[in-house]
Amino acid sequence: MKQAKLIFCFIVLFNSVVFAQQKPEVLFNSFCATCHTIGKGKLIGPDLLDVHTRRSDTWLVEFITSSQAMIDKGDADAVALYNENNKTVMPNAPYSAVEIKSIIEFIKTKSPGYVAQVDKSKPAENVNTQPEEPVRSVDEATDAEIDIGEMLFTGSQRLVGRGPACISCHNVKNDKLIGGGLLAKDLTDVYARMNEAGVRAIVSSPPFPAMKEAYQNAVISDEEVYNLTAFLKYANEQQYGQHGRDYKQYFLFSGIICFVALLFIFSIAWRSRRKESVNQKIFDRQLKSSPY
Repeated sequence: MKQAKLIFCFIVLFNSVVFAQQKPEVLFNSFCATCHTIGKGKLIGPDLLDVHTRRSDTWLVEFITSSQAMIDKGDADAVALYNENNKTVMPNAPYSAVEIKSIIEFIKTKSPGYVAQVDKSKPAENVNTQPEEPVRSVDEATDAEIDIGEMLFTGSQRLVGRGPACISCHNVKNDKLIGGGLLAKDLTDVYARMNEAGVRAIVSSPPFPAMKEAYQNAVISDEEVYNLTAFLKYANEQQYGQHGRDYKQYFLFSGIICFVALLFIFSIAWRSRRKESVNQKIFDRQLKSSPY
């Protein structure tokens, strides 16, 4: 029994060590990689290559934990980053300080000055030298693909993963569309603010808590990401001269008309209803039979 416990403890410890070695990269790819690259240029946020040489680890941990809190308290570097990146607030990382530090260490290992300790006893891994297949730009999108993106955005065509339509929370100023939701940002000029790579990254792997929860079990396909991005590019280009629809008066007048119509229908349907007390005849008969 004692030996079994020792073996169990060893297995748990071994798995913990292996997981700890893999965890920083998994954390980075799950949260950071949507908006940042390491050495491949700016995506939505800045390139993180050598970020540890520009900011202290303490500052990075605090900023990654809650960039909004640092902006609110007036941290000069945080405010500067906020302004440089189209005033887009980085979502709070759903990680502990220890996990964030491990991500920072992972970024350091990708920096040119970092010297990795190579275990020469292990055979070198095969590296895929095949060139990556070029990604088709939305500049090449056809009118049909843009139309499909519009239908996906409005919900007239359902997403393959059965996720909610974008219009549930977002609005796009376009004369052809009904007004969208106000729960999240207006996406009329999102393409100009975040460029193609940024829009595609957010749609394909939402970093924001509400979006992440909504599409957790409703993955958007690559084709749908492409069509939605193409539509948002089109919406950005066509926004000038478009008029946002105001439905306040429409809803007011339609409500009044519907109310009057319902009153008329009810009056017709109930025209043969009883107009006196149900027990009136019984009451009258009792009065006649009474000796008083």
